[in-house]
Amino acid sequence: MEEALVEKFFFYLRRGDGYLKEGRFEAAYGSYMDGLYTFGAYLVYRDTGLLLPQGQLTGFLKSRYPEVYGVLMRFSNISHFEESSVVALRDELRLLAERMTPSVSDRH
Repeated sequence: MEEALVEKFFFYLRRGDGYLKEGRFEAAYGSYMDGLYTFGAYLVYRDTGLLLPQGQLTGFLKSRYPEVYGVLMRFSNISHFEESSVVALRDELRLLAERMTPSVSDRH
């Protein structure tokens, strides 16, 4: 399951990158947010062996992974999908992945 979550995470990143290159900022935002939730699910699964519903996942991230929770809260209520905010989300997501799972981020 861990490998499937990692693959899904990188799929969302690649898809978001494609949308970003096309100038489809709202679609890129959606892909990056899906990637962020998938990354959180990966961290929780890695620690507990459980897949949690989104509400419980958010609470778990708040208590156990405040860095991930902080990014989620900063970007979850964006209503204007400008290139700069979507790029900032992408960069935060990549930085989190590199810091928290170096072996995972090196593979892709």
